Amino acid sequence: MTVAGRGDRRVVLLDSMSQAEHADRGQIIVAASNGGAESGRIAVLSGCACAVLNDAGRGKDDAGIAGLAVMDEAGVPGAAVGHLTARISDGKDMWDNGVLTHVNEAGRRAGLRVGEPMRTAITRLLEEVAECPDVR
Repeated sequence: MTVAGRGDRRVVLLDSMSQAEHADRGQIIVAASNGGAESGRIAVLSGCACAVLNDAGRGKDDAGIAGLAVMDEAGVPGAAVGHLTARISDGKDMWDNGVLTHVNEAGRRAGLRVGEPMRTAITRLLEEVAECPDVR
């Protein structure tokens, strides 16, 4: 489901990162999957401009946010919302209620900040990315 857009850029809500499609290339994806390594790998393969996942309570050895490092290695801005702020597998709840708890370095450079409501951060990023079409 697309919830926002500007120019050719859209914010796409998914209940799972595995639902990413070719049409999502270059878009901002909010996927209610855990932020594990596999979700990060799928985000990179999707060619998205940015991806936000759920921190899933971080888990053992930070497994719930390991995908942020995978995305960072590929230069993809990424973040995770707190599992206590938004339900896993519910993209709409992430959009409505998610608060950023973790941001990778590429995400920090893009202006994402821990503690910020995800919807606010992504709406701002959408505006900035739409004005700079060369950004990922």
